[in-house]
Amino acid sequence: MAIQGKYTYKGIDIADSYIKVNSVNYETHDNSIEQEKTAAVYNSDGTVKTPAVMETVWNKKSQANYSAKIYKDKATRDANPNEWITNVAGGFTMSVVSSGKNPVKQAYDAMKATDDYKDYTDV
Repeated sequence: MAIQGKYTYKGIDIADSYIKVNSVNYETHDNSIEQEKTAAVYNSDGTVKTPAVMETVWNKKSQANYSAKIYKDKATRDANPNEWITNVAGGFTMSVVSSGKNPVKQAYDAMKATDDYKDYTDV
């Protein structure tokens, strides 16, 4: 699994660059936020008749990051996987439901959703 397309490196167009994801990391954090559930009610003299009711709301934040190596072409990658041109990295929202796609496939899809890689094809 990889993607292939035109990549510009230091002003040079590489027509059939081959991009191979080599790492996908996922992390999630649960953060609590105290928010007002019911507003306070005040007497006409400004004293509190009924205090505000607060509640804790939990917010789940999930983030996935990928890194990938860019090769001149597939033949170069096959001949020597340690001979890449440069690395790229990015982030995306990973689906973690049981019916979700493979995380590496999700990373490629996230790359192709950006302007930089929109014309790349799966190989």
